[in-house]
Amino acid sequence: MPYRNPQYGFALNYPSTFALDPESVPDNGDSAQFWTTDRSATVVVTGLHNRMRQPLGELLREAKRDIVENRRGTITYERTRDGWFVLSGFVANRIFYRRTFLSQGGSIIATLWIEFPRHMRPCFDNAVTMMSHSFRAIP
Repeated sequence: MPYRNPQYGFALNYPSTFALDPESVPDNGDSAQFWTTDRSATVVVTGLHNRMRQPLGELLREAKRDIVENRRGTITYERTRDGWFVLSGFVANRIFYRRTFLSQGGSIIATLWIEFPRHMRPCFDNAVTMMSHSFRAIP
């Protein structure tokens, strides 16, 4: 199912095992949350104004620090390409996946955060791949 946020310049496709929580979308429209029926897995997409015009490398360092120091997580996978980065690993007994890119000429920081219980990894591997590959900037 498609989700588009033209105001913050990003879109993604999500599987039917997730449903958009309309109450999670704030008035300014900068984020949305999706849940599985049993609420064991969650997906959050956000767009933030990049007022300080932070480059992607700086955002990556901040994201890693947040995961390790604030969330007490462990990063087991990291990948950076032109225009985006991915971090994945564990926070407590849950797997997380984060993909971030800059949109609208670097003025918006778009982030996809997926989180689910470790034991459910086989159930969500395909969903994570689909959402990650479809999460992109739109004009």
